[in-house]
Amino acid sequence: MENRKSKITLYDIGAIGLMAAFVFIATFFFKIKIPTPGGSTMVKLGNGICLLCGTLLGGWRGGLAAGIGCALFDLTDPEYAPTAYITFIRYFIMAGLCGFIAHWHGANGRKTGRNLAATIIGAFTYSGMYIGEKIIGMMIVGSAFVPAVVGNAASIISSLTNAVVGVIVAMLLTPALRKAFQSTAFARRMEHSASK
Repeated sequence: MENRKSKITLYDIGAIGLMAAFVFIATFFFKIKIPTPGGSTMVKLGNGICLLCGTLLGGWRGGLAAGIGCALFDLTDPEYAPTAYITFIRYFIMAGLCGFIAHWHGANGRKTGRNLAATIIGAFTYSGMYIGEKIIGMMIVGSAFVPAVVGNAASIISSLTNAVVGVIVAMLLTPALRKAFQSTAFARRMEHSASK
C-alpha cells in the first residue's frame, strides 16, 4: 500500500505569498471606506482577488493566501487590527471553499460553470458570516433584531456589493491568469509536487 503524504513545498509557499501580496495590494489601494453605526465597512476589490486565489490555487492554498493577505491589511488599520484573526478565518473559509469547489474532482479551476458556482458560494458564504457577525454583535449588546439589521444596513449593502463585484472580478480574471500561470514552469512544478 502506497503511503501518500501531502507536503507543503517551496512552490506552495511562493504561490501563497504572491497571491497574499496581491490580495493585500488590492484591498489597500482599491477600496472605499464607509463609516456606519456598527463600525466602518468597505466596498473593495480585495474580495474578488480572494476568490481568484481559490480558483487559481485551490482550497487550502487559496484559503491561506486570502486569509493572510486580508489579515495583513487589517493589521495596518488600528480599527481592524484587533479582529485580524477573525478576518483570517472568514477569508480562509471564503477562498478555501471557492477553491475546493473549483478544483474538485480534478477540475483544477478550468471549468467556467464550476468556477462560477464556486465564486458565488464562496462570496455569499463570506457575506453571510460577515452580516451575521455584525447583527449578532449588536444583539449581544442589547439591540433587538430589527434595529440591529437597520443599524447594519450600510454593512449589509456593502457586503452584498462586495460579493457581486467579487464574483465578477474573479470570473473575468481567472481565465487569463490561469492561462498565464499554467504556462510557467513554476505552475507545472507546483502541480507535480501536489500530485505526489
